Amino acid sequence: MKKTILLIVACMFIFNNSYSQVKVNIQLTNRHVDANGLFCFDVVAVIPSGQTWRVGSSNIRIDFYTVPTGKLTVHPDSLQAINPLACLNSGNYSPMTTTAINNRTALSLNITRTGPCCYLTNAGSPYRLATLRWNRVDTTGCTHDTIRYTSVVQDSTTPLVHGTGWGSINPTGQDTCALLTPVGPMGNELPSVYKLYDNYPNPFNPSTTIKYDIPQNSFVKLVIYDILGKDVVILVNEKKTAGRYSVVWNASSYASGTYFYKLETDSYTDVKKMVLVK
Repeated sequence: MKKTILLIVACMFIFNNSYSQVKVNIQLTNRHVDANGLFCFDVVAVIPSGQTWRVGSSNIRIDFYTVPTGKLTVHPDSLQAINPLACLNSGNYSPMTTTAINNRTALSLNITRTGPCCYLTNAGSPYRLATLRWNRVDTTGCTHDTIRYTSVVQDSTTPLVHGTGWGSINPTGQDTCALLTPVGPMGNELPSVYKLYDNYPNPFNPSTTIKYDIPQNSFVKLVIYDILGKDVVILVNEKKTAGRYSVVWNASSYASGTYFYKLETDSYTDVKKMVLVK
């Protein structure tokens, strides 16, 4: 009886840990304006070495905002997404589509599996899943924009709980009317210690970049506080794989003054000061 219980526990441990590994990283690449004047990003899947993503039905949702508001609106491709990955768009899958959701403040890339899974491996990575498109409502000047990956994808029928996100930077001289950059692991070399770097620039107006190192898989929280110790915004609040990370805080809607940013994990905490000058 004891052997049976131990076997069940061991199987549960192996099963749970097999799905805790990162099987796919979703990224946005190839910012461009197409022949129709639409603002575009490619959604790509990067498969880590030794992993296989068995692509299940997924809704990869991207939310966004512009400052000032109304610069971009979702251009849905409701019949078929542009540049779909072939194995996810025929046979065992319905045609991929993109739709506007949340009152057109977010875009969803929809993958619907109807038969056996398409297997994506590191050998062919990265894979372009499709191209997302937005209408450029106002093409004068440039904007400060944020686009974030907001949903989990499926490995067969099992949710993949790791995520990634995007933050804004301060664009200048761009004819695309928007400039966005992904936030995530930087480089291939894994750090050996936890570290929170000085933000740059500092003082800043209105955006600054915060970098940090995570030497092992950890739950990470990165919070901005005001001079009174009140939390202003939570920039990161999720489990992260080991790597070097960068996130941009756009403080255009906040008052000038001194702020603090705090990085916290189960075994590490650090706080640094920054100054917003308008």
